[in-house]
Amino acid sequence: MMATGAFLPWLTLFAGLHPLRGVIGLNGRVLAAGGAVCLVAGIRGWLRPASWVRWAVALLGGASAGFGAWLIVQLLITYRRLGANPMLVPRLGPGLFIAVAGALVAGAAAARGLRRGPSTPTPR
Repeated sequence: MMATGAFLPWLTLFAGLHPLRGVIGLNGRVLAAGGAVCLVAGIRGWLRPASWVRWAVALLGGASAGFGAWLIVQLLITYRRLGANPMLVPRLGPGLFIAVAGALVAGAAAARGLRRGPSTPTPR
């Protein structure tokens, strides 16, 4: 979800005619790379469970969620300033919000698995 959100529009101008995707800038590329790393680490942790992989995904997901929250604040500030110009007609896109939701899901899922440990069977 993180990488998908980075490729979706974060903001559109001219009532949706000009989409601004996250990957046109460094911040979106960082979120996309974080999503790719979480995906690869998640697959590796699924195939060969290790506690360090869960820790890495939990920390990367938390850091990406914090970074994404800061980006949302900056996006809302930019949106408000662009809204003052009646020629631009800005609209918020779903991309950044999806990327932050993906970071929260990745971090929470990995952190939930940390409590159980890699080899503890689940009780029935």
